[in-house]
Amino acid sequence: MARESLAVEQHRSLPLSWVPLVFAGPVLRSALFWAAKQAGVDPYGVGRALGITDRALWSVTVYALCGAIVTTVLLRALTHRGWTLRELGWRAPENAAAYGAALAGVAGVILLWLPVAAVAAVTGLPMFWEARPSFVSPHTGVELVVAALVGVIVVPLVEEPLFRGYVLQALAARWQWQLAVLGQAVLFGLYHVFVGPGMMLYTFLWAIVPGLLAWRWRSLWPCLLFHALNNVWADLLVPVLFG
Repeated sequence: MARESLAVEQHRSLPLSWVPLVFAGPVLRSALFWAAKQAGVDPYGVGRALGITDRALWSVTVYALCGAIVTTVLLRALTHRGWTLRELGWRAPENAAAYGAALAGVAGVILLWLPVAAVAAVTGLPMFWEARPSFVSPHTGVELVVAALVGVIVVPLVEEPLFRGYVLQALAARWQWQLAVLGQAVLFGLYHVFVGPGMMLYTFLWAIVPGLLAWRWRSLWPCLLFHALNNVWADLLVPVLFG
């Protein structure tokens, strides 16, 4: 099952020195909110003016915009230095079985939430820094539309190219592929440090699935499908059904 990564196939390695850049999205979001507070401005006020009263949803929306800038900059920098988008995973998988694997992965990570939440409850580890029932909690039509656009479309397009398109391949060119999959998952867990410690654990385990999808199929398409469907569940269905 193990396959050579695209970077290895091209006999060149993606630069590891750019890995800190993948964290720029959440850092920039936090910096913007901090700067607003220092200026005496409520950082959530703009969201309320736009009809977004859920603080977590507005925070994710701002993060997604920051992340989109970071992803665009990174992809442009890599393509400017000779890597093609196809080499970075923007290619169709070899066959449709990749999409079936993505669907199975979504079912798996939904079930994964239960044991992680149980461990968090037993150990007293909070899932989120701020007490809330779910990742986001859209209640109005406007918030549902924003949650769908941001969570289902923008966030996967930000995070999959960063972690499964760039980080995974940069690590796989230097490590065994199994370690590369785990390495990108560790970084993805750390990427969610601003969300909560329990979510760091969950997203670490969660990220193993798209890492395996990207490695097996050498494509971001099944990873994007997996991530989008996961966020349909987490950002839309969970708040509506259980919020």
